[in-house]
Amino acid sequence: MCQFRPSVGFSLALLMTGLLWVGNIQAASLQGSEWKPLRMGSIAVPEASAAFVQFRSKRRLEGHSGCNRIFAEYEAVDGHIFIGPVAATRMACEESLMTLEAALATALENARTYQRMSARLVLFDQDGNPILELRQTDWD
Repeated sequence: MCQFRPSVGFSLALLMTGLLWVGNIQAASLQGSEWKPLRMGSIAVPEASAAFVQFRSKRRLEGHSGCNRIFAEYEAVDGHIFIGPVAATRMACEESLMTLEAALATALENARTYQRMSARLVLFDQDGNPILELRQTDWD
């Protein structure tokens, strides 16, 4: 009986191909997903917050800040992300919600890289500092 034993080079090539494939899926997988902000820098977003962000098709970001609807264009490629400028409807809300909205818009606009770990997404600024942590809320 003949038994197949892959060489070390073959195994390494297969592993690298798998990692590239997973990396490409990870980079492309933001489109169609919805995320709830958990933390913006050192600010914890209240669990009761209605804020969310959706990465829609055609490079459109839409969402809600907890006060106003927000929208922007985005591009996410190979772990790099560019969002903005973020625009919003103009409803006035209590000061704490307006502060949260401004922080969310700033974090989104300052994002330069991202890392997705299953149902967690972290956006980083140009210096590699985490500026926005989100949890996926849709599972389709």
